[in-house]
This record gives sequence, C-alpha cells and structure tokens, in this order.
Amino acid sequence: MPPDAKIPSNSEIDQALKEFELKSQAEEIKKSPEVLKNSEMPKMVRLVIKWSGGSINEKQANYVLFGFVVIAIGISLFLFFGGGNKPPQPSAAVLERIKQMPLNR
Repeated sequence: MPPDAKIPSNSEIDQALKEFELKSQAEEIKKSPEVLKNSEMPKMVRLVIKWSGGSINEKQANYVLFGFVVIAIGISLFLFFGGGNKPPQPSAAVLERIKQMPLNR
C-alpha cells in the first residue's frame, strides 16, 4: 500500500470495530478470574487485580498492597503514640474550690 494513500473513514466499519473491541474486553474480563486462579501469584495480589477489574498488572497490585501496609502502619503509630487523650486539667474555678475546702485531719 502506498504511504500517501488514505482510506476513507466508513462509519459502519468504525462502529463494527468499536463493538468488536467492547466484546473482546468483556470476554477478557470474564476469562481473567480463571487465568488468575491458575496463576502462581499470591492470593492478595490476585484479589487486588480482580477488584480493579483487571486494569492493573501484578507489579502495580504489589505497589497498591505496599501502599496499604504503609498507611496502616502510619495510622497505627499515630494512634499508639499521638492519639491518646491526656487527662483533663481542672479549671481555675475548681482549683479555687478545692483550696477553700476544709481539711479533715
């Protein structure tokens, strides 16, 4: 085919190509759980790929899981070291009343 030749766009061909692409994507999504079950990937990675609809690969699923672990550890450290409540401090009025109370000795 000469490089200068242009194929005229045909709306029927374009529509058929779009339908074919949609059908092939639907079949690929249907097949993906079967392919994932037979693979040697860890179950968590397969689960992340399944939840994403098959739009990410194994490496990206590993990064998602790693990010989840980092966030979970960060939240745990915050709650352990910085999220605790300090005991309430009495107000000045309460301290004054305590000072005025008689001591029973």
